[in-house]
Amino acid sequence: TCADKNMTMTEPKDQTVFFDRKSGKRLSVDVMLDRPASKIHVIRNFITKAECDAMEKAAQPRLHAATVADDKGGSRLSDNRKAKQAGISVPWGEEAQGHPIAVLSRRVYDYTNFATGQNIEHHGQEDLMSIQYVGRGDVEAPDRYMPHCDGDCKGQPHRDGGRFATMVMYCVVPEIGGATNFKNSAVHVKPEIGTATFFSYMDNDGKTDKGFTEHSGCPVIKGEKKIVTQWVRKGVDKDNRWDSWNTLGIKYDAMGD
Repeated sequence: TCADKNMTMTEPKDQTVFFDRKSGKRLSVDVMLDRPASKIHVIRNFITKAECDAMEKAAQPRLHAATVADDKGGSRLSDNRKAKQAGISVPWGEEAQGHPIAVLSRRVYDYTNFATGQNIEHHGQEDLMSIQYVGRGDVEAPDRYMPHCDGDCKGQPHRDGGRFATMVMYCVVPEIGGATNFKNSAVHVKPEIGTATFFSYMDNDGKTDKGFTEHSGCPVIKGEKKIVTQWVRKGVDKDNRWDSWNTLGIKYDAMGD
């Protein structure tokens, strides 16, 4: 668990290779968990320094305190999640010219479809998120993210427009702390620069995970942790963007006055 700062990286159950069609590179993938509704993969050399630098530069003037969903369909500050974050819109119009953020985002959706067998497009998806944690020693409320699920994780049917997969990409890693821990799956991922952790939480029949992808962003004790995160949704498009739903998964135009 996060309490054990010396906990080692979990050994993979299997390995595979992802071919990145844009770069022509074959990326090594460690399969940590492979269940119909719950997958956890660690992908080597997924994000480049240039892509990390572009995200950090775009995020710097927009960083603000990270929030969590509340029980009213909005969001709030919480000691369960201490970090700074900034959403970055992907410049899709510059993808053909090789804009690093657009190239990175395309790789995320290509990998999501590779891993899940879905046919997800970028239209209507959430912004890429730059998230930054700072180590302050063993304090009472360190920069961290306590155990949580990114989407539904009680085995219920997936709700249209909801999240079903996550990609976490590591740009800067701390000296102590900052692992990603999936307690219910006994998977512990120690961050490495350039590596990404992908996890999905829906099967091909639309049933959600039963808690296997619940995870923690372990406290950062010493150093900095800078990541890029993409939460991937199913059921969004140009006319039904991710922000058409509140944080309870209720579509605004169905709420009435």
